[in-house]
Amino acid sequence: MSLDADTAPTLQPTVYKLEPTGFAGYRRELFVRLGIVIPLVSAGWFYLMWHFDNDRGAFIFIPVLTAWLVYRQFKDQRRNWQRLVFEFQDGKFIRRLDKYPTVELVPSEVTAILESPRGIIVETNERLRKLFLSNKLSDYEGLRSRLLSWAPTVEVTSWRRSYWDYIREVGEFLACLCVFGGPLYLMYTSDRAVILPLGLILSLAMLGMILYVRNSPAIPTRTKKCLWILLLLPIVPMLFRLFSE
Repeated sequence: MSLDADTAPTLQPTVYKLEPTGFAGYRRELFVRLGIVIPLVSAGWFYLMWHFDNDRGAFIFIPVLTAWLVYRQFKDQRRNWQRLVFEFQDGKFIRRLDKYPTVELVPSEVTAILESPRGIIVETNERLRKLFLSNKLSDYEGLRSRLLSWAPTVEVTSWRRSYWDYIREVGEFLACLCVFGGPLYLMYTSDRAVILPLGLILSLAMLGMILYVRNSPAIPTRTKKCLWILLLLPIVPMLFRLFSE
């Protein structure tokens, strides 16, 4: 049963949450993702430490840090699964999640609604300001029908992963490795001629990344407040090397 656009804003607020039983499947998917990412990141870290650190005493901290990050990731994802809420209220589609910014959308902001085997992607006129509605949400079909009635002028299409999506994801991953691995190279490289230009390039790259992601609804509110600290990652080793020798 569909609703007219004029009547959608007057509907009583309805809350949609993720089904508790669906977390087990999501946890398995998370294991697979981390099983791919962690060996790649660890291999890069080990290479840099092996190449630059003669005593290699810091190797002991790598598995400890990795274990702590994995533990935090699963703990945070379980909390997010339990507390994620979508609702329609006063003509707006709202996402609420503890420790994350509240996202409020009006129909005029929505540019596309994409359906995938895993759920619905709601895209807006800001590239990073998008929402994913998992098919594990309670009354998913009711949510889908209400969403289409809430934004009746938006075209609904099927989402398909293209080769460009894979290339972009690999590029973003490599860019993150360069931005975060670059400061370690700055700290230990024996080629002093590259310290200043590379440090400036990494600083600008870090600044660009911060400005790009700071409005993303996928980043916790507290993290957004601390993003500017990341600028110290390339600046501190650059200044240390320039003035210590």
